Amino acid sequence: MTRILLSLAESGFIPDVLIKIAARYISNTRLNQQSADASKDQIISALSKGAVAEKTFDANEQHYEVPPKFFYYVLGPNLKYSCSLFNDVNSLDDAEESMLKLYIDRADIKDGHEVLDLGCGWGSFSFYVAERYPDTNVTSVSNSSDQISYINDEAHKRGLLNIKAVRMDVNNLQLNKQFDRIVSIEMFEHLRNYKLILNSLNNLLKNDGRLFIHIFCHKKLTYLYEIKNNLDWMTKYFFQGGIMPSKDIFKYFEDELEIINQWDINGNHYSKTCKAWLNNHYKNKKKILDIFDKHYEEPKIWFNRWRIFFLSCEAFFALNNGEEYLVAHYLFKKRDH
Repeated sequence: MTRILLSLAESGFIPDVLIKIAARYISNTRLNQQSADASKDQIISALSKGAVAEKTFDANEQHYEVPPKFFYYVLGPNLKYSCSLFNDVNSLDDAEESMLKLYIDRADIKDGHEVLDLGCGWGSFSFYVAERYPDTNVTSVSNSSDQISYINDEAHKRGLLNIKAVRMDVNNLQLNKQFDRIVSIEMFEHLRNYKLILNSLNNLLKNDGRLFIHIFCHKKLTYLYEIKNNLDWMTKYFFQGGIMPSKDIFKYFEDELEIINQWDINGNHYSKTCKAWLNNHYKNKKKILDIFDKHYEEPKIWFNRWRIFFLSCEAFFALNNGEEYLVAHYLFKKRDH
């Protein structure tokens, strides 16, 4: 039955309201299952072992090697593929700007800093910093060839000489300098060895440097995205190798770096972000289908898969009035030894 319903949804026969109801049901089912399963300690232990990231090829194929034009039509003007901030603003354009400014404030970026944008996406933060702080050098790192090409081409078009984008696997970070600020926005949800990556970032920070991290998370639970049954549709198509971290996840990994500040952002901001992406998805349907026709064997199915993805994220970030799943910011400094 689940398979039939998914097939109908992917074919566009199930309306948005029913998809969001189903997404809330699946989310609550997962939460009940995780609450009954005392596995957090095991997951925390696992996050100290193995590779920094798993299934990096799958993650790229699912999200980041989709043609850049698709994201141009779906995201806001900064191509920010992460939560925006809707405090006192209504448009996605203004919400992107609000969150980017908040990063600057909370990470305490200053002109003249060496800044590493780790997991840079389409460069929204990199460009925001580089354009406002001409004496700051920004190194943008991604595992996606499309993202790196886009950032370097766009930097050239804008005449920005203080951005350099490099393609690099997070499992093997080789950067021959240290940074005043390292910023990572919605990347840790794709990682599996937090201990190793945080120790690596510690080595890349100057002695008085700071690490700023933005993640989405659950208020208490930590769980892995793994394909176990038909309900794991999002894992199959969008989030293989991913993790839902708990808000307190980093307190287990303060070996070399320690948290000096932490902030919570209500999940409704991400719900509104996803709704705005969905509206753009609908508004640009014809253009997106033309892009998908050249990229996917089943362009209409994939148009609806992205629709379901945006609807599902809109629904579960709004659970319990945005208090169940949320966004968290952390600021770290080197430990005094």
